[in-house]
Amino acid sequence: MASDSALPPVIGAIADDRDGNALGTITTVFLDDVTQRPTWVGLTDGPGGTSGDVPVIAPISDAEYADGRLRLTVPADAVRTAPRVSQPDRLSPEEETTLREHYRAVAATGRHGTTDTIAIPVVHPGTTTDTTDATDTTAATRGAAGTTSDTAMTRSEEQLQVSTVREPWTRAVLRIEEVTEEVMVPVTITRQQARIEYLPLAPGDRTDTTGTPGDERSTSTSEWVTLYAEQPAVTLERVPVERVRLRTAWATEETTVTEELRKEQIELTTTETPLA
Repeated sequence: MASDSALPPVIGAIADDRDGNALGTITTVFLDDVTQRPTWVGLTDGPGGTSGDVPVIAPISDAEYADGRLRLTVPADAVRTAPRVSQPDRLSPEEETTLREHYRAVAATGRHGTTDTIAIPVVHPGTTTDTTDATDTTAATRGAAGTTSDTAMTRSEEQLQVSTVREPWTRAVLRIEEVTEEVMVPVTITRQQARIEYLPLAPGDRTDTTGTPGDERSTSTSEWVTLYAEQPAVTLERVPVERVRLRTAWATEETTVTEELRKEQIELTTTETPLA
């Protein structure tokens, strides 16, 4: 038995038990392999479940849909204690048999020791499952007697149900790389300068500058002075400046989904041949 995720508008609806208590969100509809009729529904276990979880299985027979909610014919305890399946989108024959036995046991016992009527999929010869209620034979009797006739036709069409699936997108790794940049830092330096100072002579410091003609005196003297200046001294030191961590955040963007949908059209064809 395979699932069909394109049965509007049940997918995404809220499933209630027979008393109107919310059970979860419907994520899957299982169809009978032969009749292609919906037989079971998979729903999340409570409001916190996601579509990727293995759903809880409940029978859809005689369920009523209204205002975005599907009211099942089983109690909440029966759904919560239902056997879990191994795959979210397929039921094996063994799992389906186990589910039928579980809900039949609930229908036979009831919550207060009385007999409850629950629509349970049953197996007919030559088919896998069907959605016939084991306790409801009104429709079968009415069809066999041939007392009703319906000329109305049911038109079906495909509807697009768009959901989101969370899956890996990319990987991010923190790596440290060294880059070189030129930095200009102003530095103030000091250096010595030489200058000439003139001091007046005291009376006792004066000497006779006159001499006899022909005497030669040394008129030039030299003295060297060492001048000092500051030069910039540059040293490099590696120090920690900040901490960087990798964090993730969700960003929301709008996207468009394009899909071709098929729908049925009903035409009226008449013939000019008179009826006999």
